[in-house]
Amino acid sequence: MTVQLHRRWRRLPPVEICEYRHCFASFGSLESAAFSADDCVRARLRFYTSCMHAELAKLVHLQELEQQARVLTIQIAQYTGRIEVREAALFDTARLLDQNAIALEKEAASRRRMESDTEDFRMKSARYQAQLDDVQSDGQMKALQHQIAFCKHEIDRIDELEFASLMETEALEVRQRLLHETRANQMQALEDEKVAAQLGRARDKATLAELHRERDAVRQTVDPELLSEYDRISAARKQAVASVEQQRCSACQMMLRPQRWNEIRQGSVHFCESCGRFLYYNPPVDLSDAIHLPAPSKKPAGLAKRPAPSQATGSGPSARED
Repeated sequence: MTVQLHRRWRRLPPVEICEYRHCFASFGSLESAAFSADDCVRARLRFYTSCMHAELAKLVHLQELEQQARVLTIQIAQYTGRIEVREAALFDTARLLDQNAIALEKEAASRRRMESDTEDFRMKSARYQAQLDDVQSDGQMKALQHQIAFCKHEIDRIDELEFASLMETEALEVRQRLLHETRANQMQALEDEKVAAQLGRARDKATLAELHRERDAVRQTVDPELLSEYDRISAARKQAVASVEQQRCSACQMMLRPQRWNEIRQGSVHFCESCGRFLYYNPPVDLSDAIHLPAPSKKPAGLAKRPAPSQATGSGPSARED
């Protein structure tokens, strides 16, 4: 029986110390000095194994090994998932960089077009200004002045659009620098994640291989009929063994009959009548009287309270004498 089977004993509720008093026989009387943590754990394990069927204890240990192996398998698969998340973030940043570069190119092309339009309107305005000296009627004068005013209005409008394009270009350039920094950080994080995943995967695979070897060794020691039943329940419900807490199956919360509850507490092998799992009893232990604790400090006795003086009322004898 390994210590891994009994990790939950510290979280269990207390019971009477008389149930496991015989476990401390090798450590001296319970009224002696404080025990070490290892002594308490050994006493706990001795009492636990004495109350549980040997084959059932193996099944509990086997289930814990399989649960740890299942957790490690999921953890190994998550390494690839974390790398894929980093790669997806890097891909999104590259896509945003491409979009930003396209937007910058569009703004540059728009400004070149606006500069060309501005130059055309300035040439038209200068040509109309030259034609003012050869006008021969008021209608021609008004028409040329109207064309010159239109060219000036268009030049001012294009200048405003060009200024807005410059402001947009500046914002795009700032965003481009930030995206380049983000991409550099993401590439570094991706490399670090790959290194950490490689190390973690190798470590977890070694631990998983050790768990599989220990699981195979335990399976060889279990009774074949119980092992077959264990495999059947585990395949159907993923958890083949459940503890009994407060006369309830911890898996399905079904109450147990008193007779079966007593037999399980004595170490008999039983199945839950509701979910069909193996049931075992993990007895709680209270080591408070086995560990020497410092005596609480005594508080100084306070002064005795004086009785409050009685107040005379109108109905008392002194009032009647007055």
